[in-house]
Amino acid sequence: MTSLLEQVRAGRAFAQDRFVPLEAAGRMGWIRRDRVARLGQWPAVFDLDERSVRLRSTLASEAERTAAFAEITRSLAKEGAISGWRHETYAVRVRPQDAPLFHIERAAMRFFGLTSQAAHLNGFVRDESGLRMWIARRSASKSIDPGMLDTLVGGGIPSGQDARQTLVRECFEEAGIEPALAKRARPAGMLEVCNEEPAGLHSEILHAHDLELAADFRPRNVDGEVAEFHCLAASEVADRIANGEFTVDAGLLTLDFLVRSGAIASTPQLLAALDQCRVRP
Repeated sequence: MTSLLEQVRAGRAFAQDRFVPLEAAGRMGWIRRDRVARLGQWPAVFDLDERSVRLRSTLASEAERTAAFAEITRSLAKEGAISGWRHETYAVRVRPQDAPLFHIERAAMRFFGLTSQAAHLNGFVRDESGLRMWIARRSASKSIDPGMLDTLVGGGIPSGQDARQTLVRECFEEAGIEPALAKRARPAGMLEVCNEEPAGLHSEILHAHDLELAADFRPRNVDGEVAEFHCLAASEVADRIANGEFTVDAGLLTLDFLVRSGAIASTPQLLAALDQCRVRP
């Protein structure tokens, strides 16, 4: 269980002293200290000092803030500071239940350490051999975590959608699961990751959903973002998580499902680590 515990802790690997908070009506992000000076070229947007980066109050509306960040992120992308442009925006909030402060190109979220949200599906089968899980391998062309193992379905929640809408859409795009079946998935709580990466800080709230699938179910990728699928026994899934073959967020979600379902044994330390990642309404 030591390796599984290390994988859970990897989702909280954040050296806060390397970052300064990005604030607007509360802390909404974290920016690496070596990137703060770069933001000085937008004095009408940011107020900088060694302790924080604050969004100026003159940007009073959601639309004004969105427009300002659109200009900034385009410039940073031209400078090479942001890569993997997706032409899709995420809503930025101080707390998950808050109204959006603004919307920003999703590729820029990690640069500013903003908290995104994503919907994921634990797809599983029960038969005479026990519990097995459908696991996806990310396409080698993905800009983030190419080739790594992932949940059967997972996708960021874009501006204007909620977790349920995103899940149903992604179920069809990533695994060929029709909406009628996708809507049978049960919400299973939220987990949060906050770990440092080369692009900045990966801060994300993960909306978990569980769906039992028929023994003859076979996933079919539609959008080209999945290279292959595997239906694996619970013990093998746990071994692959421990070996670091999963993305940080998918490993956390999948391990949480294995523990919740009783498919693998646990320890008090692992349960406590998982509990620290849980988001409570």
